Amino acid sequence: MTRVMRPFFTCAEHRDTEAPRPIWEDMPLCLGVSVVRGRARRATRRLCIASLAFAVVITGACRRGPAIDTIQIAAVAASGALPTDDPLSALWDRAPEHPAALLVQDIVEPKLLQPGVTRVDVRALHNGEWIAFRLGWADATRSMLAQSGVTSDSVAIQFPVQAGSQVPDPAMGEVGKAVHLLYWKALWQDDAERAVRGQDRVSALYPNAAIDHYPFLANPAAKEEMARRYAPADAAGNPITRRASTSPVQELVAEGYGTTTAAATQKALGRGVWRDGRWLVAIARPLEEGDGVARLTVGQRTFVAVAVWDGALRQAGARKMRSVWIPLVLHAAR
Repeated sequence: MTRVMRPFFTCAEHRDTEAPRPIWEDMPLCLGVSVVRGRARRATRRLCIASLAFAVVITGACRRGPAIDTIQIAAVAASGALPTDDPLSALWDRAPEHPAALLVQDIVEPKLLQPGVTRVDVRALHNGEWIAFRLGWADATRSMLAQSGVTSDSVAIQFPVQAGSQVPDPAMGEVGKAVHLLYWKALWQDDAERAVRGQDRVSALYPNAAIDHYPFLANPAAKEEMARRYAPADAAGNPITRRASTSPVQELVAEGYGTTTAAATQKALGRGVWRDGRWLVAIARPLEEGDGVARLTVGQRTFVAVAVWDGALRQAGARKMRSVWIPLVLHAAR
């Protein structure tokens, strides 16, 4: 009597299948059931033992995927310091992952006509004082320096300033119903990392450039006027350009499109890592930061929304992929 055994499951099958079929269901001899006799039986038993040993090795080598929560973002309680600037920390394995679907921003001009990133995987941890998020998405290109035809890769998390079920419009809030944003930009992170090495953005874009003379060196009084002429966004006080912190994350508030401004407090931290065609970005903030921004309370449900800008697709400003409101709950420590 011959029994045909199916192949062992692969790592991918292990991850995607909730309950893989046990190997012994295809090998009754492992359970002491006799289906063949004589040398065939002994050979089959040896094959069974070898197969079980191989299955143990394969199962140990395969790593199960994260727990998936499609309903909400569940912030798991953790003791001690959070991985506020380490998206690769093993601590993130404790948190379930929420796959947040993204839509094109097609409400106001300039609308996004070409879809970009369609999903962001979100995890969250808190320690009673801070909350940290990890956002991951597929991106074939690492866009950190703004240059001709390319903007900076970016991601943002948005909270309603007032907690409760009556959330504002997820599209940047509405009058009288403000939103609080944590906006990470790859360009800002690159600026901060280069500053540590004593480099600036110009030398990164044009490594072979040589500076002969700056006009304002001959006339220092003209420097301020020239700065206004050649850096109009900074001169106008644009909150995205004029930042009070060297963190790659800026805190913003808004009450609808065209009202975004810098928050009074700038405590958010973060760091992104691009590897193998995927961004992983950690963004963190205190649970309480003061007036005018969202307060987060352990055990209390609120909401968040996320947005992604793909620099290779020249996405910037209103041209972005964004989500609807997603429930967020901070679980109490057990």
